[in-house]
Amino acid sequence: MAAVELSEAETRVVSTLLERAWGPRAQIRGVAPIWNRSHVLRVRADPDRSVVMKRRDPKTRPRSFGVELAALEYLNAMPVPVAPRLVAADAEAGILLMEDLTPGASLADALLGGDRERAQASLVAYAEALGAMHAWSMGRPGELADLRARYAPGAPLGPSWLEALARGRASFAGAIGSLGLAADGADAEIGEIPYLLNGAGYLGLVHGDACPDNVRVRGDGGRIFDFETSGWGPVVLDAAYLLAPFPSCWCFARLPAEVAAPAMAAYRARLEAAAIELGAEWDAAMAAAVATWIVARGPMISRVLEQDREWGTTTLRPRLLTWLNSFIEAAGRAGVLPLLRALAEALREELGRRWPRTAVPDYPALAGPGSARVRVPEWWQPEA
Repeated sequence: MAAVELSEAETRVVSTLLERAWGPRAQIRGVAPIWNRSHVLRVRADPDRSVVMKRRDPKTRPRSFGVELAALEYLNAMPVPVAPRLVAADAEAGILLMEDLTPGASLADALLGGDRERAQASLVAYAEALGAMHAWSMGRPGELADLRARYAPGAPLGPSWLEALARGRASFAGAIGSLGLAADGADAEIGEIPYLLNGAGYLGLVHGDACPDNVRVRGDGGRIFDFETSGWGPVVLDAAYLLAPFPSCWCFARLPAEVAAPAMAAYRARLEAAAIELGAEWDAAMAAAVATWIVARGPMISRVLEQDREWGTTTLRPRLLTWLNSFIEAAGRAGVLPLLRALAEALREELGRRWPRTAVPDYPALAGPGSARVRVPEWWQPEA
């Protein structure tokens, strides 16, 4: 990967941070972009050590730097890490240095590969990391709030999905109306979704974008990174990524229930080890989480009614059909949101009629003989 150069000001800040963290011998010996992202760089400090540098991007991510810095400093207190350790930061300069998690493969690498056992083990490692983070954070709300006030003043403390739910509500209703479907009280139930999410009381640090490419699987377990959209709120908004699945991710495919089940069991085990029991309210919150992602995607639904488009491993229409199925089944199991569930069934039926050839593909690692498989994007570069 091509090297890049830091500005003189950035060089001074990074050099000072490295010296503060690792002593006077730590020097900048090389800088390279990660995934061609201009604000994420790998800084080599010596032949055997490197850090990942993130710099504030005022044009496209004005608040995400402070949000991530707060989350990483908060998580530094975990005895066993599930995220990169924060090495050092200069909030005023807009630069943070975090632990470099290489070598290791991501969950996306495992799912897009050809080894079923590796993919299943990686899913379990992913779920255990989420569960450990959620269990640890549930008793520590004030600490994160203080850090957010310091590093991201004015940014909402809650996860971004709750804002997206409110923004998508009108577009969702418009898409339903354009299809001639009767809402029959479903809009009132959409108003109940935040109460189902928060009322269960399972509140902690929510990653908010818990995608397969945002977790590195190593010998010591899963490590989650990229906390730019994190916040304090219902942790089910992360856990239900295994149920939907993966509502914000380019790396999407069908995730069979028998494959997701061991990962969900591992997640529950991490919470139970911390004396956190997941009761009936949890099942209701899981259904509400998937409903959140469907309603939040209201603008997308309106667009794909006219034309499908590519996103990562597949197009948008298979995603919507999968999320509808997941919500219908989850709401049925939990016995919640019956009117919204009925509307989802009607929407699934209408879309199935309009899109008769739309198939939901499988991950290569989980595909059976003759099944449709996702396309692995040419730009994806799996780690060793």
